[in-house]
Amino acid sequence: MRQSEKLRQLGLGVQLRKLREDARMSTRSVAKALGLSPSSVNRNELGLRAPSKEEVSALCALCALYGVIGDDKAALLEKVGDSAETAAWLANGVPDQLASLMVLEREAVTITDVQVSLIPGLAHTADYARLILGSGAAAGVDVENKVATRLGQQAMLSKPRAPEVSFFIDEGALHRTLGNPRILRDQLEKLLIEQRRDNVSIRVIPFDRGASSSIRASFSVYELASGSPYVFVEVYSLGLFVTDPSEVAPFVKVCRSLDESALDDDASSALIRKIAENLNDE
Repeated sequence: MRQSEKLRQLGLGVQLRKLREDARMSTRSVAKALGLSPSSVNRNELGLRAPSKEEVSALCALCALYGVIGDDKAALLEKVGDSAETAAWLANGVPDQLASLMVLEREAVTITDVQVSLIPGLAHTADYARLILGSGAAAGVDVENKVATRLGQQAMLSKPRAPEVSFFIDEGALHRTLGNPRILRDQLEKLLIEQRRDNVSIRVIPFDRGASSSIRASFSVYELASGSPYVFVEVYSLGLFVTDPSEVAPFVKVCRSLDESALDDDASSALIRKIAENLNDE
């Protein structure tokens, strides 16, 4: 099973289990009402299999029991339809790793993105993304399609029930022009705009705090509704998912230390604005 499909099923399973528990129903009673086996209900909730649309439609028909009505009912059915969306991403050449990230972004209730050398992808301008994604790209790679995909990911910041997103950015990334000061200036101005969102926090790790010595790579922590965190680590052009709790714990610890040492939102905005203004003088 592809990683993206596994993550999608897990996110749906988390919601199905929460709805059942909120309704104070057992897996046995749900199975009886749906005409399924209790093991099928358990597998759905554990993300071990994707429930068929017929199964979830039947489940939603029991809204009087589950209390699923209106927008909640529509959202649940939409999650089942997400399997077709994920398949479309893969069919259009989106790598499975990227599709997996998009699933995590969609399912997460909180996202913490720690960047040591670049601006976070969820806050890129088109020109900045083009610089990053076009650098070292292999011949024949459609950079514009990759840029469009990256910008499309940013839609999750403004969706209903959008996750709480915290960006921790090393100060060095704010000075790195990548050979084009104008593009960096526009990128910094976009950061200031993004920070106005109620669900977005941008915190700068300044040179004089020394906190960045504990950060050996850029990474993102995605926390699902179940409270389970997943980590994606980036090193150069490589990336890997970390799911084992004992291996996730050190990343969570780093995030907590950054929360204490990074500038607050207001001081971060002031520093970003100052750096952007200095670029205007170049």
